[in-house]
Amino acid sequence: MRDLEISRLSSDRPTVVGRIDREHGLFIYDEGYLAAANTIPLSNSLPLRPEPFNEGEFRPYFEGLLAEGVSRQALMSQLQIPENDYLSLLAACGKDCIGDVVISDESIGDSIQRAPMKAGYDGVSRDDLRQMFESFPSAAKENAASRLSLAGAQNKVGLAHDPSQDMNCGWMRPKGWSATTHILKTSHILSVPEVEYLCMNAAAACGIHAAEVALVDVGVPVVAVRRFDRRVRGTGRNISVVRLHQEDLAQAFGVNSVSKYAELPGGSVRAISTFLRAKSARPLNDIAEFAKMLLFAYAIGDCDRHLKNYSIVSRSGAESGRTTLRLAPAYDLVSTTLYPRYSRDLAMQIGGAHSIDDVDVGALFCMAEDLGISSKALVGLAGPIVKRIASAVEEAAEGDAAYKSTAYVAEDLIEDMRPRLEVLEAFCHARQ
Repeated sequence: MRDLEISRLSSDRPTVVGRIDREHGLFIYDEGYLAAANTIPLSNSLPLRPEPFNEGEFRPYFEGLLAEGVSRQALMSQLQIPENDYLSLLAACGKDCIGDVVISDESIGDSIQRAPMKAGYDGVSRDDLRQMFESFPSAAKENAASRLSLAGAQNKVGLAHDPSQDMNCGWMRPKGWSATTHILKTSHILSVPEVEYLCMNAAAACGIHAAEVALVDVGVPVVAVRRFDRRVRGTGRNISVVRLHQEDLAQAFGVNSVSKYAELPGGSVRAISTFLRAKSARPLNDIAEFAKMLLFAYAIGDCDRHLKNYSIVSRSGAESGRTTLRLAPAYDLVSTTLYPRYSRDLAMQIGGAHSIDDVDVGALFCMAEDLGISSKALVGLAGPIVKRIASAVEEAAEGDAAYKSTAYVAEDLIEDMRPRLEVLEAFCHARQ
């Protein structure tokens, strides 16, 4: 049973961060990493220190890099790894994780010499794309071949895209340690990709910092999400990709993926706001952005905004000598109230309300208090969303990347939003 070497690989040179001692169940930071200037912890839940972390302490971060549910089962089956052996799955799929972390059961430096970072990319045809999304096992086979680890429960694959090409072509499969630039995903539930496309584009139109998305036609609609933890230079198969360090809030708070729906002590909204106020390089901006994400998610009826659906991006500042941490762009915004099969209980309470149907003006006033901002400030953030959201959904449905059926999906989404928009409008006109 080999130890796992943990490194950060921002461009083409890995920096060893530490190792996981699998025999004793310990994660230990590398002495050289701890001694170097401008280093940052892997996670807020794993602060820099020479003392080792036991498995209960390090598991939430590392297991949080992996797929969940059916996607994880398909991947482990493809790789013939026992269901509970998440460390072997990390070793097998650690070339392209969330952020800039790479994981291997051998020296990553030696491995990169054999399979260079700039190994490039192979082209992916439309037929290749279609086959990837035929089933969960098909997506798992693709990720296993590329040694990619994509967190979450959806059917998804990681690919790179030539920025000079249309989104329906120009897709590439990474070779060696080359990085992906996009996550592509679909759903067995009718219209979910179109709903995500509409919600994400509407969020951007409402002034929310959101990941860029497009619909790709491979016989079925597929959502292509541009990774915000990647920076791309150049075009063609020789693109250069820089990785940025990232973690989701379940990892940051040391919460296992299975507990991502649990409220944090004192309430998740309050705890996240306190965290951003203490850690963010621009706390007031990030708290305002977090508030807008909450308001928008409520408006579209997204009850699934759990801790893994919010992330932070960080990097070390060479000049300032301190870590720069910011709230990541919004992602995975999908109306769940459109689908009767989904619970209407909120993954994260709003002003003490457990169900989305129980959110009223009073709950929104309480949410402002949890955020640590004035109700007047929250009204100022809610107003533009109320005013713009319906037309933003309509405009997204008319975009070049939309399907003909997307306009009908947009109509259903707007109709579903109306009761919640009425609550938000009443909040905007309530006495402060």
